[in-house]
Amino acid sequence: MDALLRNLHPVDALDVAIVALLLYTAMSWLRRSHAALAVVGLSLLGAVYLGARLLELHLTTRVFQACFAVGALALVVIFQDELRRGFEELAAFALAKRGDRRSRLDTPELLARALADLAGARIGALVVVAGTQRLDRHLQGGHELGGRLSHALLASLFDPHSPGHDGAVVVEDRDVSRFGVHLPLARGTAALRGLGTRHSAALGLSERSDALCLVVSEERGSVSAARDGELRVIGSEDELAKLVTSFYRERRALGRPRPRLHDLVRGRHWEKLAAVALAIGLWLMLGRDLHR
Repeated sequence: MDALLRNLHPVDALDVAIVALLLYTAMSWLRRSHAALAVVGLSLLGAVYLGARLLELHLTTRVFQACFAVGALALVVIFQDELRRGFEELAAFALAKRGDRRSRLDTPELLARALADLAGARIGALVVVAGTQRLDRHLQGGHELGGRLSHALLASLFDPHSPGHDGAVVVEDRDVSRFGVHLPLARGTAALRGLGTRHSAALGLSERSDALCLVVSEERGSVSAARDGELRVIGSEDELAKLVTSFYRERRALGRPRPRLHDLVRGRHWEKLAAVALAIGLWLMLGRDLHR
């Protein structure tokens, strides 16, 4: 160890910094893609592999190395949507320009007006605004529609006499792609005290995807939004329109402003420290091979 540290060069510090940046980027991407269990599994496998190298367990190391190619292919298949979004964000960082990027869609205003009217009439509703990830594996039942989004269409779909009014409506850009859809329920109940099945379904889908789920409570006459596993009440029609507009801006990677250096440095300190510690640990474990 002492000999390894004595041979430390400035280029090694740059090497560690680059790996730390890559690890932090991977952590942030996995956190946004709702892949907590996958992170735990990959971390355990990585710890076993590094331990095997440290203890010079040659058979275990060879088995892991042989499985790396298959594992990489499996990760590409499992996280294909998330990888596509990650590459879009990388392109956005390189190509995006500063400035106000206004949504060209009228969807935010239409949704805000329609849901506010449904809330005023105490008519329950559940609208899923699709993000970048595919939702097919999370949706059950329902009917294909493909109709242009409008106030009248939403009012008719959620009319209490409509056969699909108890299900969810899926909105993709300006179109309603499906209605009468059933969503997975939330994993926990702590955030659902006194709330019904619609709120549980909205929260459940937001835990499993990057979709924005909007709920109208027929008991309270209020509108709530679920995103990234969090549920909150929307205070006004204008706030709802701004929320949907912001969601559409974030969906379009090339429509977002390039992040500033200050935004990259602040926040998520534990993730940054963990990435640096992992990078240093990797360098210490693999450094003797790299310096041979």
